[in-house]
Amino acid sequence: TAKAQLNQAMGLEAPTDYDVEDQSFGPVEGEDRTLHELVNEALRARPELSSFERQVRAQELTVSSVKGAYGPALAASMSLTDRGVDITNLGWNWNFSVNASWGLFQGLLTRSQVKEAEANLTSLRAQFDGLRQQVRLEVDQARLSARSFKQAIVAAGEARQNARVRLTLAEGRYQTGIGSIIELSDAQVAMVSAAAQKVQADYNLATARAQLAKALGRR
Repeated sequence: TAKAQLNQAMGLEAPTDYDVEDQSFGPVEGEDRTLHELVNEALRARPELSSFERQVRAQELTVSSVKGAYGPALAASMSLTDRGVDITNLGWNWNFSVNASWGLFQGLLTRSQVKEAEANLTSLRAQFDGLRQQVRLEVDQARLSARSFKQAIVAAGEARQNARVRLTLAEGRYQTGIGSIIELSDAQVAMVSAAAQKVQADYNLATARAQLAKALGRR
């Protein structure tokens, strides 16, 4: 199932009869920095934040353009023609005109358009603030998870070392006839369980680091 999901993530339509390289996810550069530093990096690097910031700026310009309807509208035109009654003796004619119009009352149309544009701007700013908070949450969660799982690896390593010592003692006791097969079996189970916990801790740390890299906007 995991291989099928991996194929989907890579965009491959292929069988799953392959082996995945045994390569751990190394530390994320700067993963032990303060939350403030990591969040600032994420705010600069995350593409969705940059896109949303540009949307907000575009809406600010829209509000400004709509408010321009409160003032007069100016239009200028110019024309240059070559004309006359004799095609062999035409004269140049140049025209230039400026027109000004001012809609003093349009049924409050401009006022309503300004209010609509400002409401859209307020909505975008609120969404942008929510996105910033979501980015901060993602960074903090991934950072804390990485710290937690690093400690879990230490604990899992100690548990595996203790299980190995217990298994060695149980094997010695069994070989000399002092211990029982039940004691030996329990020690073997404890050793396998401790090894599985170490594998799970490594996986959890790698996942947390991958999530932190994503939250920071890194590739």
